[in-house]
Amino acid sequence: MRIWSYMKFFFFLWITVTEVQPLFASTSKPSAQEDITRNYQLKALFKLSGIENSLENIESVVEMSANINKEVLRPRQGELSRGIMFKAYPRKKFYRTLKSPFIENHKPKYLGLAVEWYQSRLGKKILGLESEVNDPLNRLAMEAFTKKLLDSHPDKSRIRLVKRIERSAHVTEAAKTLFLEYGRLMYPFNKKVDTKDPYKNLKALKVNITKSIREVVLRRMLFSYRGIKNKDLEKYARFLGSSAGQWFSQAKLIGLKKGIKKASYKASLIQVGLLKEIDSGGPDYSLLRDMVPIGQRYLLIGRRDPFRPLVNEQGLVGFSRREKSRPLVRLFGGELKVIPPLSLPVIEKIKAQHAKLYKKLMKFQRLFNDREALEEMEDQEYSKAIKNYRNALKKSSDIKMEVSPLQVEYNAIRMTGIILKKTQAFAIFEVEKTGYAVKKGDLVGPYFGTVKEIKDGQVIVVEKFKDYLGNIIKNQKIIHLSRSHKISASSNL
Repeated sequence: MRIWSYMKFFFFLWITVTEVQPLFASTSKPSAQEDITRNYQLKALFKLSGIENSLENIESVVEMSANINKEVLRPRQGELSRGIMFKAYPRKKFYRTLKSPFIENHKPKYLGLAVEWYQSRLGKKILGLESEVNDPLNRLAMEAFTKKLLDSHPDKSRIRLVKRIERSAHVTEAAKTLFLEYGRLMYPFNKKVDTKDPYKNLKALKVNITKSIREVVLRRMLFSYRGIKNKDLEKYARFLGSSAGQWFSQAKLIGLKKGIKKASYKASLIQVGLLKEIDSGGPDYSLLRDMVPIGQRYLLIGRRDPFRPLVNEQGLVGFSRREKSRPLVRLFGGELKVIPPLSLPVIEKIKAQHAKLYKKLMKFQRLFNDREALEEMEDQEYSKAIKNYRNALKKSSDIKMEVSPLQVEYNAIRMTGIILKKTQAFAIFEVEKTGYAVKKGDLVGPYFGTVKEIKDGQVIVVEKFKDYLGNIIKNQKIIHLSRSHKISASSNL
């Protein structure tokens, strides 16, 4: 009987082991061979699908959409915006960002099907036709085609097919994102030239511009597919609408948006430099000459273009509004960068004991993190916000704090030794010939630094601050034994 019990035990143990093994195998990391296969397929997809042409496609759409709102993008400002963005964030980096969602959300099955489509004869043909429309040499042919559309509309079934492709490909959404970023970059320059606000509500622009850009995209698609039969367009629409097609289109849209966002952030730094240079009055304007096309330089700095006639049919040509009225140059909070950040203990005291001042600080912090809200403000309102926030920050820095004898400049502190007591270490500091035992967590230095660690003949002190945007800044100071009596520092941990 006992033998039978042992046999049953080993039988069920064997079943358990053999069933669990596939589970372990499925949760293991991909093998080196699987990584090689994945990378090979991704490279094939990027090459076959012309992924690096995606940016050129939406740039072309934005260029053709520039006439939608001439107050947002004036003539040649699309070219200027593109130049600023890709000087700040080179295309090589942009393409790496564009490809990252395909790697992060790798789907082997969908990847294989996408490669299969773009390898097909029809896939290659459609991709080639979609790229041709970007060629300036085809622009006249497209204009003629568009005029013909007004006289004789395509059949409804074809329009339905093209609309399906447009929805699934997400070209409109990507082009809209780029257009709005161009608009943001040009806004302060247009505001300097024209005292009338080019667009008071960016949120409204986001909604209103979609329809206009979609019309441009649909016209481009109708032109690109003019030689393709409906049955072939149906195959393309089915691929884009499939799970594999949506995986591909969504990953591309996410990559484009991420790349545009990064390029826009970097471009805003150049934008601030240009605005400062313009407001300085020159005379060199080195950055302006490097970045701005000749036809726009005089407009941006508010001087008369020497190639512009002094008289016309109506008489004497007047100067620009920029010459009559000098609108405010906005650095969108950059005016406050010179104000030292506040120590966290100071902010904690303000929160606990000065509720009104803390509420004001939080209000301005939210405002200066909202670029759209700052853009919508009138010059007078913006100037008032800068002044009031500057005053609030100054008042905050004047808050009196209780300090210990160790909260002095670091060069006034001398460390003479370290004592180990059970599991705790104490540093012996000397300030004006008076000795102090310092442990982890004590406050040291002029900016409420906290002792983080005591070891190896040194004390590590960390200071924490908040800047005007609410970003936490950390500085690290290292105090060494007095035989070297040196202090090293590293900021922005």
